[in-house]
Amino acid sequence: MKIDKEMLIESMKNDQTVVLNILPKSDYKKMHIKGSESHPFADDPVTFTKEVEEKYGKKKSFILYGERFGLLDSFLAAKALEDNGFQALNYPGGLKE
Repeated sequence: MKIDKEMLIESMKNDQTVVLNILPKSDYKKMHIKGSESHPFADDPVTFTKEVEEKYGKKKSFILYGERFGLLDSFLAAKALEDNGFQALNYPGGLKE
């Protein structure tokens, strides 16, 4: 499932929501949504999912984003988490929105 900018802003008020920037750390350092955390998504969704679970657990809700509208990687990252029992949403607007 995807969310829009207003839903993202509202969700970030909840301390049980984690917003993840899935871009490489070097891109995160250049620009990111204030309050989000860097957790790059590579070609291995299994490793990505395990790392997220180890760092945050499964009880939080996750919103994932990349740099531009419709970025496939943020969709795939959210799907990988959802497929493994996480509550995860894709913010397709990313940094461009």
